[in-house]
Amino acid sequence: MGQKVEKTLTVQKEYVEKLKEIDRKKVEFSSMVSHELKTPLVPILGYVQMLQKQELMGELNKKQLDAVDEIYSSALKLQRLVGDILTTQKLELGKLEFNQENVDVAELLDLIIKDFSPIISQKKIHLIKDNPENIIIFSDKDRINQVFSNLIKNAIDFVESEKGQITIGAKNKKEVIKFFVKDNGIGISEINQKEIFKTFYQIDTSTSRKRDGSGLGLAICKGIIEGLGGKIWVESKENIGTTFYFEIPKQSIKINTKK
Repeated sequence: MGQKVEKTLTVQKEYVEKLKEIDRKKVEFSSMVSHELKTPLVPILGYVQMLQKQELMGELNKKQLDAVDEIYSSALKLQRLVGDILTTQKLELGKLEFNQENVDVAELLDLIIKDFSPIISQKKIHLIKDNPENIIIFSDKDRINQVFSNLIKNAIDFVESEKGQITIGAKNKKEVIKFFVKDNGIGISEINQKEIFKTFYQIDTSTSRKRDGSGLGLAICKGIIEGLGGKIWVESKENIGTTFYFEIPKQSIKINTKK
């Protein structure tokens, strides 16, 4: 009896080790592919930007300019996808680093709104700031910006052009800063709310089918916020709107997730 149990345990252990090896190779392969894709994107984007500046590369007619703009837009989407894959791999491996500094929250929100102004204008959506108090937080400015960007991109996909409104802001709590991104879009069902922070999860609705997302953005948000010692959650009502909240400690201990 004892020998059978020992043999079973040995087989199970070997099976687990094989699964770990397969998972490790999968992560390494994804990382390698992402890096290989990232490298040629740099000259592609560079030359396309030069073509857009007609004083550098010569004049183009409207049809040619439209084609160049389409190439640029597609290359940017691929660049974002590659970036999301690399960030996801770092989170899974525990190698995503954080660089903390004193962050003026009001200035950060102004910067985010400025960065999104072109797409907001194009889609005729309102992006407004709920003026926060004088808030300074010791945290990673770029990572907080990344979380806001992913949440705003998500909101843009679910609000109507011209009628859509997205509000971003922050509240000063006792030991944490509570950030939020609120929209008046189609909302998220209770079933989907339980799943949306999972890697590659996408909401399956006729509206969201038009999206170009990878299903990585919200999973990345969760990984970043938890890496900063905080938490993230969503509150939503269908046909009314959605609010994503995330809290970060005011004085986070300097974090490095390398294992």
